[in-house]
Amino acid sequence: MTAVNLIDFNAKRNGGGQVIADTDDGYTRTANAIQDQLCRLDISGTQFQVLNAIIRSTYGYNKKQDRVTNTYLAELTGISEKSVRKALEALTERKIITCTKSGIMKLVAVNKVVSEWVVKSGKAENLSRNAEQMVQRNKCSNKAEQMVQQVGINGSSERNKCSNTKDNLPKTTNQRQIIMSPPTADDAPIKPDSAIQKGKHWGTAEDLAIANQFEAILKNTLGEHHRPPNMALWANDIRLMRTQDKRDPKHMVSLFALAHTDNFWKTNMHSPAALRKHWARLASLYNERKAGYGNGQKGITIGADGKPMTGQDWGKKARELAVNL
Repeated sequence: MTAVNLIDFNAKRNGGGQVIADTDDGYTRTANAIQDQLCRLDISGTQFQVLNAIIRSTYGYNKKQDRVTNTYLAELTGISEKSVRKALEALTERKIITCTKSGIMKLVAVNKVVSEWVVKSGKAENLSRNAEQMVQRNKCSNKAEQMVQQVGINGSSERNKCSNTKDNLPKTTNQRQIIMSPPTADDAPIKPDSAIQKGKHWGTAEDLAIANQFEAILKNTLGEHHRPPNMALWANDIRLMRTQDKRDPKHMVSLFALAHTDNFWKTNMHSPAALRKHWARLASLYNERKAGYGNGQKGITIGADGKPMTGQDWGKKARELAVNL
C-alpha cells in the first residue's frame, strides 16, 4: 500500500499547523435515521450551522438535550445572535428541533421523530426554476456559437443579446479566478501584534488577558452551563473598545463584573460585544450605585455590614469578582 501525504495549504499559508481529526480525541454519535434526514434536508446554510451546533452540544456530550444561549451558539458558529434566533425559530417551526425557554437559557434538542421533520421548503421550487433557467442559458450560449460559425465576426452583436453566457466572462485566467474564488475571512493576513487571531478577528496579549478575565466572571455566573467562547472574537471586541472607543481596560473589567452583581444584567451580559453595546447604561448603573442608590425602585442598597453601599463598596466588590475567580 502506498502512503499518501496530504498537505493543508490553508494551514501553511496562515502560518498554522495541521489539525487532524481523530476519533481518539472524541466523536459525536448520532442515529443513522437522523443522518439520512440530514442528507435530504433543505435548509439554509445558517440554519444548518445552528443545527450542527445543537447536535454537537447534545449528542457530542452524550446528552439528549442541553441548555444554551443565543450567545453561545453565535460564538460556536461564528454568526450573529440575530441570525441564530431566526434559525432557531425556523428549525422549531419545521419540527427539526425542539426549543423551549428554561430560565435565562433555552432548552434545545434534536427532534428524534424524524418523520415529523419538514424536509423540503419553498426554496426547492426556486432551485428547480433556477436549474431550468440555467438550461435556457446553455441553449442561448450554444446558439451564439452557431452564429459565430455561420456569419463570422459580424454576428457578435447578435451574440451579445444572449446575456449571462460564458462568452461574457473575463477572458484572462486571473480575472476568472477572482470571480469564481473570492477571498474568504480565513485568508486575512496575520497581524504582527496579535496574540490570538481567527480570520479577521484578532487581539493583542492585553486584549486576550482581559477576555480571560471576562470568561472567568461569566463562568462564575453560568456554572456548569458555561461553554468556552470564541476568544478571538472576544479579544477583537475588546481591542475595538480600547482603540476606537478609548475605554480603559480596568473600567471594562469593572463594568463587566458589576453587571454580574445585578439580577437583570447578569442574564444579558455574556460577551464583550454586549458590554460595548450597553456601555452607557452600565455606566449609569455604576454612577447610581456610586451615589449609594439601587435601581431607583428599591432605594438604597444595604451591604453586608448593614450600611448603604457606597461607590467604593461597589468598586471593591466588582474588583474582587473580577480578580479572585
